[in-house]
Amino acid sequence: MDTIPVIDISSFRDHSNETHPARAISEACEGIGFFIVTGHGVAPEILQHLIDESRLFFDRPTAEKTMIKRHGDCFGGPTYVPLNSESLGALAGQAGQADLKESLDVAPRFQGDRWCAGTDALQAAWVTGHAALSELAADLRALFCVAAGLPRDALEPAFARHASSIRSLNYPEVRGGLKAGEVRAGEHTDYGAFTMIRGDDAPGLQARARTGEWVDVPAVPGSFVVNIGDLLMRWTDDKWISTPHRVICPADTPISPRRQSIAFFHNPGADAVIDCLEPFRQKGIAPKYPPVVYKSYAQDRFRAQIGDPKLELPISVE
Repeated sequence: MDTIPVIDISSFRDHSNETHPARAISEACEGIGFFIVTGHGVAPEILQHLIDESRLFFDRPTAEKTMIKRHGDCFGGPTYVPLNSESLGALAGQAGQADLKESLDVAPRFQGDRWCAGTDALQAAWVTGHAALSELAADLRALFCVAAGLPRDALEPAFARHASSIRSLNYPEVRGGLKAGEVRAGEHTDYGAFTMIRGDDAPGLQARARTGEWVDVPAVPGSFVVNIGDLLMRWTDDKWISTPHRVICPADTPISPRRQSIAFFHNPGADAVIDCLEPFRQKGIAPKYPPVVYKSYAQDRFRAQIGDPKLELPISVE
């Protein structure tokens, strides 16, 4: 598969036809690990409010934005990552690249900083957005289970206290190309269960097909781009693909426009054990990966992404 399929999940959500979307999801997960979801039921104004408030935040002076630190001791507080402060490519062994993006991330079960003055509307938009996206994630969890040949609720114990986050991302306009050592977002895979992305219509997001070719992810109005993360690949013993992806500056234009997106990284609970699911086990053959507790796994991946082998990543189990 070398295209990103568009899948309407409305018939799964209203229980009128589970078979068709489940089959389409299974084919996408095995073929390219990316798909576009329509018929998801998330009210457009909820995400638009979050996008608008995030843009106002990103347009603030740097001195104001960096009042929100990258680390803190407040569970559910925000974290701000300035431009060129992260290297997603490091997760794929591409050290030395700096991502020309900034982000604001909030996760109820991760520690962050305190909200700064003048962000009440942004904080409210985050709370509403997290609730709405958590509902969509629950629908997709059930759909993944049916696609895998499991009961709809098979993964619910692992996600009872899910440690998911919403990250708002801002890629500034680029004129005349990137500087040496810069990328917009380096090639990487996501290390959670799956990611849901609502972006604008600016080009640049690409997924790598199994052929090795980079495929442009199309912008479908009102949809969510969904990609499989490393944990779901472990759960399925690599049958479903956690696909490398990146954000580039398109080569056919001297100006790459500003790009803004909202990403919901769906993670299991801190104490969830990730082990090969029964439909993906082969008789007489051990799974490729040993069982792992999510908190320990996330700690290791986070340290690699930040480049600090001693950094702690507290995750609440409450």
